[in-house]
Amino acid sequence: MKKILIVLFIVAVAWMAKISYDLFTLRHAHTELSSSFNLLQQQNASLNDNVVALKRQMAEQRQGAAAASNSQTITVPESNDVELVRQQLSLIEFALQQQQYSTALEKLGQLQLELPNYALAQALRGSLESVLSKDQVMLQQFINGRLVQQNKIRDLLSQMDTEIAKELKAQHSTTPAESGSFWRNLIQIEAVQQPSTVLMQRGLVLKEAQLRLLMAQNALQQGQQIPFQQSLGAVAEVLRQLPDAKSQQWIKQLEQIRAITLTPVPPLNARTLMS
Repeated sequence: MKKILIVLFIVAVAWMAKISYDLFTLRHAHTELSSSFNLLQQQNASLNDNVVALKRQMAEQRQGAAAASNSQTITVPESNDVELVRQQLSLIEFALQQQQYSTALEKLGQLQLELPNYALAQALRGSLESVLSKDQVMLQQFINGRLVQQNKIRDLLSQMDTEIAKELKAQHSTTPAESGSFWRNLIQIEAVQQPSTVLMQRGLVLKEAQLRLLMAQNALQQGQQIPFQQSLGAVAEVLRQLPDAKSQQWIKQLEQIRAITLTPVPPLNARTLMS
């Protein structure tokens, strides 16, 4: 019996070391994702600065042209304003990719309001006004649908996390008296002497699954679809070590969640027009 306890202790220590290593790996991956997100935010800020600088340059050109001659009508080159519109559309697309939906809609509305101030050909301006209105409706529908999908997935993951937490709590609160009578335990003495290592370590397995589930939730929140799918697969892989029906049910739920395809970000019609 002492040998069995020693073996179980060694297995528990090894399992804890594995979980610690996995935790370190997941934290490292999370740090990399955060760094990538910060880099994208910096690029967004840089693009905003470029747009502001271009606006200032165009304003100075207009002022210089007006001061140089009051008798002549001087038009700012249309190519400058075309490029400005393209940069505005790039900002909107960037905001959509980063799931900054309110920012995307705000910038789209701002572009619609400022469009009459741009030096564009009349035909191009009319076409832009039409497609921007269509893009606004399309984006609103996309955002509503995407939020519904994400909330559904988030609720399913939260429910699974709560169920795992309850399983862990119930396992820790179980006392020997609840496992059966003395005679029943005596009859099962042979099975006790040959315990299943996996079942004895069930708490550690569930803890690891819970940790990976948390990483999946974070990836979903950040809109990282590939890491999200990978994290769900990792949760299922951990749970496959457990033979009980509850774990198998969770695995099926994870596969159903992985099968949910998020609606892709639609291309902007205005972007196609300005290509």
